[in-house]
Amino acid sequence: MSFAENLRLAWSCVKSNKMRSILTMLGIIIGISAVITISTLGSSLKETMSKTFNDIQSTTLMGFQWIYTGEEDVAPEVPVEFSLENTYEFKKAFDGQITSVMLTEGVGGANYFYGDDRNPFGDNKKTVSVTGYSEGYCEMNNTKIIMGRDLEYQDSFDNRKVCVVSDNFVKYALNDMEDPIGEKIEVETLDGTVITAYIIGVYEVNKKQTSLTGQVKQPEKDMLTDMIIPVSYAWDLNDVAENKRNGYSLIINSAPGVDSTTLKQGIIDYFESQKDKDSEYYLYSESLDEMLKTISNALDIITVIISIISAISLIVGGIGVMNIMLVSVVERTKEIGIRKALGAKNKTIESQFLVESVLICAIGGILGILLGLLNGGVIALVAKAIIANNENYAFLSVSVDPPIMMIVVSFVFSTLVGIVFGLYPARRAARLSPIDALRYE
Repeated sequence: MSFAENLRLAWSCVKSNKMRSILTMLGIIIGISAVITISTLGSSLKETMSKTFNDIQSTTLMGFQWIYTGEEDVAPEVPVEFSLENTYEFKKAFDGQITSVMLTEGVGGANYFYGDDRNPFGDNKKTVSVTGYSEGYCEMNNTKIIMGRDLEYQDSFDNRKVCVVSDNFVKYALNDMEDPIGEKIEVETLDGTVITAYIIGVYEVNKKQTSLTGQVKQPEKDMLTDMIIPVSYAWDLNDVAENKRNGYSLIINSAPGVDSTTLKQGIIDYFESQKDKDSEYYLYSESLDEMLKTISNALDIITVIISIISAISLIVGGIGVMNIMLVSVVERTKEIGIRKALGAKNKTIESQFLVESVLICAIGGILGILLGLLNGGVIALVAKAIIANNENYAFLSVSVDPPIMMIVVSFVFSTLVGIVFGLYPARRAARLSPIDALRYE
C-alpha cells in the first residue's frame, strides 16, 4: 500500500471519529500553542527592544576608557590622552570603519531671552542644555539635520563660535524663523556667563528621546533641548587648562556593516601600542551592540526554558494519542485479520496505523501553531494599544515578530510525537495473529 493510500485511509478514520480525534488532538494543540505563544512574545520583546534602542540612540556606538590597575592612591596620568589631535589622527587610521569620534564637554543649562524681560524665572525665555562636541552628535542621538550641517572637527580646531540647535528652539525662541542659518544668538548660563554663537545647523528633535525623558508631559514650548557647540569652545567656557583639554573617555560610531568585535579589538590594539609597556592602565571598552546581544541572548535562553516547560504538555498529549491508537487497534482487530488473510504484510499494517497517528499529531500541531500565533499576536497588539494610549511609554517601538524557526520546529516536533507515541500501537497491530484477529468479536 502506497503512502498516499495510507494517508487517505488515515484521513477517513479521523473524519469518521471527529469528536474523538479532536479530543485526542487537544493535548497537542495546547502544548504547541503554549510554545508558539511564548516564543512569539519573546521574539516580539526582542524586536521591540532592538527597535526602541535604534530609535533612541545609535546601536553602533562604542565607548573606551583607561582603567588604572595599580595600587597607588593617586593614579598617574593616563598613558594616551584622548585629545583633539590624536583622536583626529585615530579616526583617519580607521577610515571607512568609523564615521565619527566624539569628545564631549558639558557646560550646563542656559537661557535664551526673546523678550524684554530677562528674568530667568519669567516666561520670555527658552532654556537649553549647552554641550560641547567634536562631531557626531546627530549620529549618536539618531537625529537628522534639517537645515545647515552638524559640527565637524575643524570647528573645534579653529575654535569657531558656532552652534547647532533644535527645530523646537527655532520654533519657540526664534519665532519659527524660516532660515536661521547664520543667525547670531546669545544664551546666558545660571552663573551669568553669556555664550555667543552663530547657528550653522538645525536638527530635528528625536520624539522617542523626549518621551523617554518624560518631557512629553509638559508643553512643547518648555521642552529642554540641546544646544551643541564645538568642544574647544566648551573648554574655553569652563576655563579648562591647555594641558587638560582632553577627554577621559572616547565614544565612536562605527560604520554600517563593520564587525564590532573586530573593530573594538583593533582600536584597543591601536591605543595600547602607544602606551608604555610598564603602564598600569588598560583600555576598557563596551559597545551598545554587544549589550543588546547580551540582553537578546538572555531573553532567548528564558524563552527556550519556558517553551521547554510548556512543551512538557506534549508528552501528555502524546500519551493521549497512544491511548486512542491502542483503542483503535482493538476496534479494528477483525479488519486487521482480514487484511492479513488477504496477504497484507506486517510492515503495511504498521505503516497504516503510524500514518494515522502522525496525521492526528500533525493536524494538532498546525492548529496549535495557528492558535499560538493568534494568542501571541493578540497579546502583542493589546500591549501596543495600551502603550500607544500611554504617553509615558511612547518611546517604545512595539513590534509583533512571529518566530519562523520555532514554528517549523514545533511542527516537526508534533510530527515526531506522532511517530514516537504511535509506534507501539502500530507494531502491536502489525504483530496480531491473523487467525486470532479473525476470531475476535
